[in-house]
Order: sequence, then C-alpha cells, then structure tokens
Amino acid sequence: MRTLAYVLLGIITFYLQAQVIPMVFHTSWLPNLILVWVVLLTLLNGRRTGLFVAIVGGLIHDVLISNFFGLHMFPYVIIVYLLSFVKARIYEEQWYISFILVVLSTIVDGLVRMGMLYMIRADISFLPYMWHMVLPPMLLNGGLGVIIHFMLWKLEEKEQYMW
Repeated sequence: MRTLAYVLLGIITFYLQAQVIPMVFHTSWLPNLILVWVVLLTLLNGRRTGLFVAIVGGLIHDVLISNFFGLHMFPYVIIVYLLSFVKARIYEEQWYISFILVVLSTIVDGLVRMGMLYMIRADISFLPYMWHMVLPPMLLNGGLGVIIHFMLWKLEEKEQYMW
C-alpha cells in the first residue's frame, strides 16, 4: 500500500513540477519538488530508497523537463550520499531538521550543477547564478519540505513504544 502511495505521489509530483509550477512562477527559477522528495525519502527511508528516487527522478527531470542530460540526476545522487551519513543521527519527527537539510541540499544542488555547467564551458558566473538561480528557491524548497515531511510522516508506520 505504501509503495502504491509513493508511486502516485511521484506521478503527481512530476505533473506539478512539469506543468503547474511553471504556470504559477513566471521566473527563471522554480521550486524543485523532485529534489525535496529525494531529500526527505533519503532521510526517512535510507540510502537505497534515496538512490532509487534520485536516479528515477533525475532521469525524468533531465529527459522530460530540462535541456541537459545528467544536470539534475548527478547532483541528486551526490545529495543522497551526503545525506546517508546524516540519516542515522536525526530524529524523524523534527520537521525543522527536514527544513534545514532541504535548504542545504538546495545549495549543494546549485553548486554541483554550476560546477557541471562550468566544466562544459557554459558562460556562467558564480555570484549571479547563486543570486538568481539558487537563493530564491531555497526557502520555497524548505517550505515544501516541511509540508511533504508531514505527508510522509503520516504514511510511515508508527511503532508501538514500550515504556
């Protein structure tokens, strides 16, 4: 049942990322729902689930939405590996940790993507890119992370604690 819910949420997320969000935000930057899902599923379910979501979400984002292949998938995989070291140390009910880690992951995603664009000799400058493409969606991604954190927390099975 939970797997079916994740698949349906993934389809809804793809639709929102590809169709709805570009209609709402008429800017060069957009909040990244797929990144938020990658971060939160890695934190709540571990590295294996995070890698699966990062590869599938990154491929879908690269092939169907963006212009360059690998520009989203590679940063997502790096973020999963970085977050897999944090997973054992966080308490899952603390939403503000999800907010902070989604914001930090947005920065890492932007830096890795900027490095990739620099390596292919794209005409890119550090400060304008960070100012116009990374910093504006940071708080939006964090807010979406809090909302999705509560959705995922309701989907997780609660354990019975014996005191």
